Amino acid sequence: MRTLLTALFLSLGATLSAAAAPSVKVINFTADWCPNCQILNPRLEEAMEAFDAGSIERVDLDVTRIRPSSTPVERAEVQTELLLLADEHQVAYLWDWYGGVTGIAVAVAADNGEPLTCFMRPMTAKAIKGQLRLAKMLAEQGTPGERAPDGPNCPVLR
Repeated sequence: MRTLLTALFLSLGATLSAAAAPSVKVINFTADWCPNCQILNPRLEEAMEAFDAGSIERVDLDVTRIRPSSTPVERAEVQTELLLLADEHQVAYLWDWYGGVTGIAVAVAADNGEPLTCFMRPMTAKAIKGQLRLAKMLAEQGTPGERAPDGPNCPVLR
C-alpha cells in the first residue's frame, strides 16, 4: 500500500510540476532608455495576462546599463551577463541575432529555445495575444525542430 501511495504521489507531483512549467518563453530585448520598449513592454504584459500564470515566462535581456558613456569593460561585463542569462534559457543564438538591439521580443519553445514568433512595437496587445496563443499551440503540440515550418517572422539583423 505504501508503494502504491508513493507512486501516486510521485506521479501527481510530476504532473503538477509539468503543468507549472512554461511551454513558451518570451525573450525580451529591452532597456529603460528605449522608446520602442516603452510601447512594447506594456503590450507584452497585457497580452500575457490572458494566459494562465506560469504558462508563459518572460525573460528580459535588459541592456539599460549599456549607455554611450559606458566603457568597453562595462559594456563587456553587461554583455557577458546577458549572454549567460540567454544561454541559461537555451537562446544564446538570439544574442548573436539581436544582442544590443532593443524593442524586440522573441517567443521561443521553453523546452529547446526554438524560435516561434517575434513581437515589435507596431503590434497591439491583441495581436501579441494571438501570436502567443499560436506559439503556445506550436510549443505544446508541434514536433521539436519543426514547430514553425515557414520559419519565425523574426527580422534578421546580423
